Amino acid sequence: MSVQQLPSGRWRAQVYDPATGKNVSVSKVLGGPGTFKTKTEAKTARSDARKRLGAATSDVTVADFRTRWTTDPLFARPKQSTNIHNAERTSAFADKYSSIAIAQVGDAVVSEWLAGGARNGTIPSLRAMFNDAASAKAGRLVDHNPFADLGISRGPGNRHKTPPPEAIVWALVKHARDLSGPYLAAWLQVAAFTGMRPGELDALRWSDVDFDAGLIRVAEQWSATSKTFTTPKNGRARHALLTPPAREALLALPRAGDFCFATLRGGHFTPSARAYHWKAIRAAAGYPGTLYLATRHFAGAYMTNALELPSEDVAIALGHTDGGALVRKLYGHRDTALALGRVRTAYESSSVKPLRVVRAGSA
Repeated sequence: MSVQQLPSGRWRAQVYDPATGKNVSVSKVLGGPGTFKTKTEAKTARSDARKRLGAATSDVTVADFRTRWTTDPLFARPKQSTNIHNAERTSAFADKYSSIAIAQVGDAVVSEWLAGGARNGTIPSLRAMFNDAASAKAGRLVDHNPFADLGISRGPGNRHKTPPPEAIVWALVKHARDLSGPYLAAWLQVAAFTGMRPGELDALRWSDVDFDAGLIRVAEQWSATSKTFTTPKNGRARHALLTPPAREALLALPRAGDFCFATLRGGHFTPSARAYHWKAIRAAAGYPGTLYLATRHFAGAYMTNALELPSEDVAIALGHTDGGALVRKLYGHRDTALALGRVRTAYESSSVKPLRVVRAGSA
């Protein structure tokens, strides 16, 4: 804690000194007493000390800090794919404002950068960079984060998009078999009827499929960003159910190596290896939507509507850890016609009796 009350009742304050890389008493920066009568006095002294120390770091530019932020292990995230993503999303900003002191980046720069909305996707990474710039480990180069609390929505994503009906999914599988062979067809079938993520399927090995137990061990995923195998999205292994359509698809495949879904060269699938074939398959089926919508999103909607499973169960099947919140928000669209049909059936089978209406003038 940079401001702390002592047993005597007085207050002390500390600041980060970039020259030493340590927290020091404000008295070493400002001179004078090392403790203060009130918390307010201690906080004021801390602010004055930060300003004085900041004068020595005020010439750190956006380009300077971005270079340090993307190379110093002190700021590295646990997943390499995140580090690569952050570097990519901050590169153009650092080029455009390279010579500006990072402490001088304020509302005017942010407004100019985000004008038109085309760069909204850079906000999370820039927010993370400026959060670190404001932290003690960076020497508190900025007083506040100009990319925080912007109130800019990232958009609804797939929230309001309807996944294709089951007939279209099977049509996609058939066209995949005709146009690209058994492996991509099986990939689509397993994806649509387990809800496994694309990267998890790309990394799936035969040793992870337990036909006797009816389970698939989801232990890793292929990261197209870092081009490495990593742990699944939530950082831990899980089991997916080997549903009858998924079992059928896998049993029909020849085993050409360690990976369930093998390319012509014997390697595993990747997004780029699938992209060309997917474009042709989608066109043949007359389906305008995305691969994700036709697989993982379809799986969530199918479990919710056709199988009428509770969102908590669907969440576990999909590998979520939020108790069903994301299913209800994104995947679990209740089909209107099916929902009204269930309500009608419930009323018809209930014991409720309509009131007998006596019309005016009748005996």
